[in-house]
Amino acid sequence: MSSQIHLEKALKESPYFQGLSPELLSALVQISVLKRLSKEEHLFFEGEKDLGFYLIVDGMMKLYKLSPKGKEGVIHIFGPGEIFAEVVLAGSEAYPVNAQALTDATLAFFPKANLLNLLKRNPDFGLNLIGLLCMRLKSLLKTIENLTLKEAGERLIAYLWELTEEGKKEEFTLSIPKSQLALLLGITPETLSRIFQRLKEEDIIGVEGKRVRIKDMTKLRSLLF
Repeated sequence: MSSQIHLEKALKESPYFQGLSPELLSALVQISVLKRLSKEEHLFFEGEKDLGFYLIVDGMMKLYKLSPKGKEGVIHIFGPGEIFAEVVLAGSEAYPVNAQALTDATLAFFPKANLLNLLKRNPDFGLNLIGLLCMRLKSLLKTIENLTLKEAGERLIAYLWELTEEGKKEEFTLSIPKSQLALLLGITPETLSRIFQRLKEEDIIGVEGKRVRIKDMTKLRSLLF
């Protein structure tokens, strides 16, 4: 599969670009630049000039910040079809976080200048971008709620519930290492291990490596709602 066809397929499957005309999808492909990263390679660092935003074609990316003492705080982890660094659309001049590849990754980069020119020629595209920003705001509000209003166990259960697609899937694979999951949920690896162990002992889940099986979906849901 050529790079152009691969990218067009990723755009079509991304919830952020669904509904765009074939002509607009083709125009987005034309202005994009494919970038490939190796596992643990950084794409950009906090404070660097914001030149555009990215779509993940394949692989996993982590956005994080460092405290003055060097403590890492994971903001979000993204997978195929998701976008990040879209603050460029709100007039940002610098990246507010660090971006690092958790796996080998292929990204589509959309330069700010080219994107603005495309917007001028296609005003309807602006409505899609407004929707895109609203989706991201909703996601960030949910993250804030999880970190400020939920206890450690509730955060993990909420995360597992999302991976079940709200009760539709009984088995799934954790796409990120547990060490990174702990950072994402704002808890220590030791606490994460204890919560997993408790859920296993209560016969709510079964875990083999990265594979998780929900053994009692009703009870898992009851712990969340």
